[in-house]
Amino acid sequence: MAEILSQSQIDGLLSSLTSGKDEIESQSASVFNRVKEYDFRRPKLFTREQLKLLFSIYENYARVLSSHITGILQIYSQIEIFEVEEQQYYEYNNALPDSALMGMIDFEIKGSDDDEDLVLMDMSKEIGFCCIERLLGGRGRSLESDREYTEIEIGVLDYFVRGMVNLMKNVWFDYLEITPRLLKIETNARTLQGISANENVVIIVMNITVNETQGKINICIPATTLDMLFKKRITQNKRNAKRGDQQAEESRRKNIIDEIRKTELQVKGLLGEVEVLSQDIFDLEIGDIIKLNKPIDSFVDIVVNDETWFRGEMGVFNKNKAIVIKELSAAGSEPNR
Repeated sequence: MAEILSQSQIDGLLSSLTSGKDEIESQSASVFNRVKEYDFRRPKLFTREQLKLLFSIYENYARVLSSHITGILQIYSQIEIFEVEEQQYYEYNNALPDSALMGMIDFEIKGSDDDEDLVLMDMSKEIGFCCIERLLGGRGRSLESDREYTEIEIGVLDYFVRGMVNLMKNVWFDYLEITPRLLKIETNARTLQGISANENVVIIVMNITVNETQGKINICIPATTLDMLFKKRITQNKRNAKRGDQQAEESRRKNIIDEIRKTELQVKGLLGEVEVLSQDIFDLEIGDIIKLNKPIDSFVDIVVNDETWFRGEMGVFNKNKAIVIKELSAAGSEPNR
């Protein structure tokens, strides 16, 4: 005979079924929260490895830039890279305030087919005014009221941003040869041209602290520029592999030495020296004798760019004064007194 369940047992079964359903729903919700949406109509163009490479490059740039700004402003500054993210340009542009400090940079990638390899850099207005005050002799505090930059302030920041842009060449040196230069500074992000609204860009976000002021520095690299950077890097890696050949290395060394040989050096013969009073100089007349600090039979120092390389004797060659080299001197030694 089948066992008949009591009302309490039936209620217990129903409650266990309800709690199990809630647990399944909570697990599903947690899994759903971990899933990131992917837009197949606007696919990502760059791999995770490429973004990691950019993170590594600009992590080094953040350290170099932090030391540079500390040296220029003579106050504490720290820069840390926050993230590297790929998005579309209109998303980056819409997130900017109407009034922002924007630097337009030409990367000038060696061997690039494009006229301009455009990159954008923007800086928080708080950091901009903090740097201006410090450069003009202040304590380095942010401006309390929100206002536009004046022409003089833009000129001061132009010098400041150019120094920041030049440092990018150093951090890219191990990967690619570029010559970045600042084209101009804009204060209205809506008027910028040269990048399509739907073009993919990679944004490098860095947090910056100057004195007690905090802000952000964003570097926007369009897909066209970044694609050229990666292509040239692959080409350069192949070229570097071929350079390992011994014959190519010898040829490269010979070219370097040939270029060094073309360097112009100043060579002069130093008979001797003497210290006299300025009054004695004024009293000199034709026929007066100046006694040097060397005997008549001593060698003449042959000085190359203020360093004595050889010693020799005075003579005549083809009716011209000449010096016969008699001995070598230690490179970098001071002339005999």
